[in-house]
Amino acid sequence: MIVRSLGLPMALVDVDQALSGRWRVHEHEVDIVRVQDPPYAAWPRLREAGFHPKPQVIMWRAEVRDSEDTYLVTLSGKDRYDIRSAYRRAAEADLLIGTEPLTSALMEEFIELYEKQIAGMRHGWPVAVQQQADILDRADSFRAITVRSGTALVGACLNEDLPDRGEMRARFSAVTQGQRNGSLSRVLYWETMRQARVRGRRWATLGRDVNLYGHLGNAGLFSFKSRLGFTAVPGQSVEPGSGSHQADRVVGFTALSDPVLLLSYAAMEGEEAAVTAPLSGHLFSRGEVDLRPFRGAGLSALTLHRVPPRV
Repeated sequence: MIVRSLGLPMALVDVDQALSGRWRVHEHEVDIVRVQDPPYAAWPRLREAGFHPKPQVIMWRAEVRDSEDTYLVTLSGKDRYDIRSAYRRAAEADLLIGTEPLTSALMEEFIELYEKQIAGMRHGWPVAVQQQADILDRADSFRAITVRSGTALVGACLNEDLPDRGEMRARFSAVTQGQRNGSLSRVLYWETMRQARVRGRRWATLGRDVNLYGHLGNAGLFSFKSRLGFTAVPGQSVEPGSGSHQADRVVGFTALSDPVLLLSYAAMEGEEAAVTAPLSGHLFSRGEVDLRPFRGAGLSALTLHRVPPRV
């Protein structure tokens, strides 16, 4: 069955169709061939057939450690420089970095900023708009990192404090177009880390991503988050019930950007061991790709797969 998910053409097939090659009847019509919820017993054979068992959703998490200096030494010199440079550019632009309670007025400011950012994406999905009422119902559990130029909001990150999980979670963030090149997102996420440490939380997380970089977010987003010291883990390992198993094969780039990145389960004995082991990275491209930006923290392996052009 062929479906379109936010502009992405996809063939949904069962295990038998994936293993027999009957999915190839759809090969020229789709970018992704997917087996939804494949049983663990089929994962080895799916791998042999070119499909990659993976979590539907990944979470980005980092242990904040007891001090900023202790955390910084875990990063490369280049990554430390980029963080300091982002703060320096913010200071030179006279931007005011602060924290604010989440109010209806601030939510309106944020949604205006967020919608403009989503509108500039190839396949934008305005999740925060859809969840706006629910977020405001739980406003007391949120604390916003804000960056203002005068009174104008130019960047914000809505963080949910989850003390029962020892976690500060960045739920949604947005910056103005003019600030994206200035790496203001680094400032927002670094301030999220600081807030987690101040509140005595063990973990900072950068929310959930659909595990297919090259559709809603590009592959560079993986590199950006991992360079801040965050590790991608299966969503269900942080939040039980978050997403399911999938097995994907990339066959085209009509709606996907090139390269595409997905993170698969490691080939382990037993489903629990596979889900809890470090993830493996798989890059898909028509040509050569520099792998260095994608050697993210916590990945067990990284493999480049060449996708032949369609004839």
